[in-house]
Amino acid sequence: MSSKDYFAMVAGQWDELRAGFFPDAVREKALEIAGIGAAGQGKTAADLGAGTGFVTRALLQAGLAVFAVDQSAAMLAELRTAFASQAAAGRLTALEGQAERLPLPDASVDYVFANMFLHHVDDPAKAIAEMTRILRPGGRLVLTDLDLHAHDFLLVEHHDRWPGFRRDDVAGWLAAAGLQRVRVDCCGERCCATSQSGSCDGGDKADISIFAASGRKPVLAIRPADADPLAVGARARECFGAQPALLCAESVLLAVAEGLGVASPLIPRVATGFCSGLSRTDGACGAFSGGVMALGLALGRESGADDLDETYVPVQEYQEFFLGRFGSLACTKVCGFHLGTDEGRKNFGPGGGKARCLDVVEQAAAQVVRILQDR
Repeated sequence: MSSKDYFAMVAGQWDELRAGFFPDAVREKALEIAGIGAAGQGKTAADLGAGTGFVTRALLQAGLAVFAVDQSAAMLAELRTAFASQAAAGRLTALEGQAERLPLPDASVDYVFANMFLHHVDDPAKAIAEMTRILRPGGRLVLTDLDLHAHDFLLVEHHDRWPGFRRDDVAGWLAAAGLQRVRVDCCGERCCATSQSGSCDGGDKADISIFAASGRKPVLAIRPADADPLAVGARARECFGAQPALLCAESVLLAVAEGLGVASPLIPRVATGFCSGLSRTDGACGAFSGGVMALGLALGRESGADDLDETYVPVQEYQEFFLGRFGSLACTKVCGFHLGTDEGRKNFGPGGGKARCLDVVEQAAAQVVRILQDR
């Protein structure tokens, strides 16, 4: 019997069976690792090997729209019945599909969850690569599954394809798929099952630790190593010198984002208030501020658990460059005019501060890429 046939046979009893195998705390751990919390509203997730909706339920409760994928039509029928109202509201889509050929487009979801799924697939590495394919840049993959074990009855009676996994192997597959910040740790829960064969050799009762693995798809579609600092700098200069022009912080942020393959409707708009010396208040130079935002785009934290130094150290390096090259971080000192005054704005033109700031914007954007290349 194949695993597909097995799950078709037990679909109507699966919720009761599952409760005896592992606790609800497994999915709570998965959502915790994903860092969803209140951030789930408006986001999308794929629940792979969704079954009757064990993980799907928690994702819907967290406010996400869910694509529930399973190879078993019988399991999905149970899921559709259980979540009919969410499906009618367009928040749940149930799809038949295989692990190595997921029925979802590239970069279509913010999260991928696969609970007790990997040990049923033919090719775990290929399945993880498929999971990564459907993630959007910055999206997170979370796996919860069995550690390596010697309970062969699970392969026979439950039709598992694999007897769990070595955590190092899982970490390697995640990294090979191109995921960053890969972590594989103990979930803190266990899977229990008893053989129906009644053997007495001590191997008929399984009590297996469950691991939780995660990784993030890079935000950057283009690696810094593959970006051209001079081309990025030239693009920033072009944006700042155009008519009508983007302003200093906008030009630096947009040029770096384009150079690293990041597209977002928030760029360059998030930089506008930092232009002209923090909105003409004689604050920090906009080219400097735009560079700091560009570094944060590439290296910024996703949660309070992430290391501040991954962002702070390169920003400090960028500040040292800026001070050494231009002598100050203040807009008035860098461009020579106070843009909060009528006289300053009048004299800030092609032959005045604008000409100097063209060079500043170009060098700032190029230096951000160089710093990222050194990380």
